[in-house]
Amino acid sequence: MEGYGMANKVKRTGTKYPNIYFNESTKKYDIKYNYKEYSPLKGKNVYKAKWIYNCATITEARAALANLQSGGYKEDDKDITLNGALELWKMQAIHKGLSSQTILNTEQQLKAISKFLPSDTKLKNITEQVYYQLTSSLKQEYSGETVHSLDGTFRKLMHIAYKQKLITDNFLREIDRPNLITSEPKTMKYDEFKKIDEYLGSITKKHKGYNAYPKLQFFYNTLYFTGMRIGECLAITWEDFEEYNYYPEKDRTKENFRLIGTSATDKDHLIGMRVNVNKAILNSGEIKEPKNKKNRNIPIPPGLEIMYYREHNKHIANGGNDTDRVFTYSHTYSLTRLKDTCKALGLDTSYNCHTFRHTYISNLIANNIPLPIIEKVSGDTQATIFRRYSHMFEGEERLVLKAMENVIGK
Repeated sequence: MEGYGMANKVKRTGTKYPNIYFNESTKKYDIKYNYKEYSPLKGKNVYKAKWIYNCATITEARAALANLQSGGYKEDDKDITLNGALELWKMQAIHKGLSSQTILNTEQQLKAISKFLPSDTKLKNITEQVYYQLTSSLKQEYSGETVHSLDGTFRKLMHIAYKQKLITDNFLREIDRPNLITSEPKTMKYDEFKKIDEYLGSITKKHKGYNAYPKLQFFYNTLYFTGMRIGECLAITWEDFEEYNYYPEKDRTKENFRLIGTSATDKDHLIGMRVNVNKAILNSGEIKEPKNKKNRNIPIPPGLEIMYYREHNKHIANGGNDTDRVFTYSHTYSLTRLKDTCKALGLDTSYNCHTFRHTYISNLIANNIPLPIIEKVSGDTQATIFRRYSHMFEGEERLVLKAMENVIGK
């Protein structure tokens, strides 16, 4: 068999095998291979045909046809698809030591893209028009921030194919990232969260003698009052909580002293506890460093501190250790229980565990906490905070004028 090619206009006679023809000129066998290929411009599959010619024997022709029908046809490496580019990127990602979660996230992003542009689309068939159609569709389906992330993945796959010379040109090098109107992060009002808190705290239902709801109440309070990412919260251990004196000796007053309660420590305790965030657990169960590799300490309010002592005492009484994870839930369970609770209370069921983080950071901004402090306790960069919550800084320029007026006034 000499190779693939387009058939010349020569006389061929059929054989008893469909798609295999005897070429009267060459005295060899040719194969006509019919297949479907997605056309991004037409938005549907179109039928195409390729010829394989000059098979020396009918046996060779049958073997070649069987190979084609089992998916063995490959015109050349320049037929690489989006999915093929993903596999190429994954090999490099593994070589570079990227986490399994990063690889999984990229796979999921391509899955989202493939709702509008099938993953078996050949990169050489993706034009500027196709790209603009894709971004337009994504904008209608997802938030600006998500579209920004998906666009980054799409560009990453196009770039790796171009770098490996599997496509002759990468037009995206000349095209700016799409203009995205970043929607305001969804937050939860405190009275809504209070309903969740009181609801979980009121349930006395037990399963096999154990009431799991107080622990779940502690979990969502921890998310709400610390702003931890879900993976960070699921990874914390009991020893990550520590008493910390936020009040110097000279500042100690009755207001910042209180009694924890007889069920906890039976001692007067100076208000002051923090949680150390130093790891995160992924969907896969893998433990890694926090995002941006930023370990941090987050002060926790008195009410959350009380819950900590309540649940910690139960944990130790049941034979647990301080090195154990506080919350042994999965990512999916954490989200499902929150949505079930919101549904039972008639709250917005689109709330997710990251809503608590958005709410936490928004509350800090609303209370005029300086950006460097928010960066320190949230683990986000100031640039990210400003970009994501830019709507909360609108009009802040007036503060500059007021400051200058104060200077002049002095």
